[in-house]
Amino acid sequence: MGERTSEQKRQAAEHTATFIESGMVVGLGTGSTAIHMVRRLAELLSAGQLRDIVCIATSNQTE
Repeated sequence: MGERTSEQKRQAAEHTATFIESGMVVGLGTGSTAIHMVRRLAELLSAGQLRDIVCIATSNQTE
């Protein structure tokens, strides 16, 4: 995967994270874009911008 593709996937994951609100149940998919999403959710939770999120992993990779 090229550097540009990886950056686009990261941007897509970060944009998707803007739709997540505190108290939501979130299904986490598989693949490299999902990993970017998990990392972004962790950042938002650590910063206190989100709370009370329940994540449902669909693979060992996102678990």
